[in-house]
Amino acid sequence: MELRQLKYFIAVAEELNFTRAAERCHIAQPPLSQQIKKLEEELGVLLFHRTNRIVTLTEEGKSFLTVARESLRNLEEGVKTVRSIARGETGRLRVGYLNSAIQTRFPEALTAFRKQHPGITLEMKENESRNQKEALRAGSLDVGLCHHNASDARTLNSRIFLVDTYYLAVHETHPLAVRKSVGWRDLDNELFIMFSRENYPNAYERTLTRFRTLDIRPKIIQDANTHQAKLSLIAAGMGMGFIPERMKQVRPACVTFLPFDWDGNEQHSSIKIAWKKGEISSPLRYFLTIIADFCDTSAKPLNECWNFTREQAVPCLPEKSNPVELPDFLRPGE
Repeated sequence: MELRQLKYFIAVAEELNFTRAAERCHIAQPPLSQQIKKLEEELGVLLFHRTNRIVTLTEEGKSFLTVARESLRNLEEGVKTVRSIARGETGRLRVGYLNSAIQTRFPEALTAFRKQHPGITLEMKENESRNQKEALRAGSLDVGLCHHNASDARTLNSRIFLVDTYYLAVHETHPLAVRKSVGWRDLDNELFIMFSRENYPNAYERTLTRFRTLDIRPKIIQDANTHQAKLSLIAAGMGMGFIPERMKQVRPACVTFLPFDWDGNEQHSSIKIAWKKGEISSPLRYFLTIIADFCDTSAKPLNECWNFTREQAVPCLPEKSNPVELPDFLRPGE
């Protein structure tokens, strides 16, 4: 059964005249009659009573007319919905984010996206990086704001959203709190709160490697899953630890941030926008395009940030266009 057969059938059923139905469908009468005949053969019923001058619907034809009209309406609605999604007018986007994202420009990016695409529903899901990446791979999340490692590149695309400098955070009563800056040697024999190995594997390994290389032996009392958790432990006087600069906004009053002399091995806290490799939905395309305006420009020297301007944004689709192709500037690098 073909779509055109349904259209031809509805035209004949409403006109009750094959000639007028053919004119309405912009087709010659013989081909139209052939398609109606073919439709009847496929259904195994007569849809019309035909005499020399009169055409009427059979009972089966009346019943099928209701079905045919409903089918066409559903199809038309489906086409409108798909085109609306492709134009960024409707749709759904499941967005994962870290709790610390509120200290970045991420909220601004969300506001800009909602303003330009109010018909797209954003489902926000706060979670740790590891859980976000698992959800991205499983398809239960469309895009995530998380920490991304080299090993993730096999299954996930990513671009840097923010690069932040680490400071050493100490309790205000600690002797180091009055210093203008500190270095690696100042950590020797101090109570130290490490990065979570699970959530920050790169930072964890780099820090341990530096300790071994310099023969520095801080007293690592525990690790922390989040920067907020680490700040809480530092505020409780349980130790010191590296915290990204953005967390200054929410640090407890009793915590002091000290510039750290990395001795040529500076560490950064980078947050990336990540999404699953493969096909990209239209809502995600528009999201990636808009959020690029909010990427940290300091990430560019790392050669991992988006490199395009707002003028290159994905345009809205005309009424009968094909789905928009992913622009070159959003294609992941080799």
